[in-house]
Amino acid sequence: MDAYPKIAPPSRIVTAVAVTLFVTAALAAAVLSWIDHHRPVLPVSVATRPHTGLGNSPESWPSATAGPQAELDFTHRDDLATLDLLGQYAAELAAPPAGRTGPATVLAEHQRLRRAISSDEHLVVLLLSTDLAHPASDAGRWLTLALGDFPDPASVTAWCHTVDAPHCVPRRLDPPR
Repeated sequence: MDAYPKIAPPSRIVTAVAVTLFVTAALAAAVLSWIDHHRPVLPVSVATRPHTGLGNSPESWPSATAGPQAELDFTHRDDLATLDLLGQYAAELAAPPAGRTGPATVLAEHQRLRRAISSDEHLVVLLLSTDLAHPASDAGRWLTLALGDFPDPASVTAWCHTVDAPHCVPRRLDPPR
């Protein structure tokens, strides 16, 4: 008779420890999930949500009292900072005449189009016609554009037939001269 008790082989000990750790982790995850789902949701106003732009030097979103012109300017700077204008084609979704449409109307239409059309494949951005090479008669217009993999104007036109936009035409994104 041996005076020492028999010890399980090391592989059984490792397996038992691994199973114990796995069961403990699963139980902890279930408890934390239950706690998270039963936590009260506190409303946060849109004005207090932190938001910064995506450009080279991100800035804070304008305050709610800043007005539509400030939101247009912020969105424009933010969108322009993320683009390389290399002569690619885009779909022009809105281009109200300069000076004839107020900032609130331009902003509302841009936001509507952005919500309705923007996707991973077709990012909707806001530019000014002065950001691009443009005819003199086009100066100062706000442009809502959908970017995508458009090799030519015909592909833009074909895509335009698939979206709900009253105005959708090809536009070349050439940098200003």
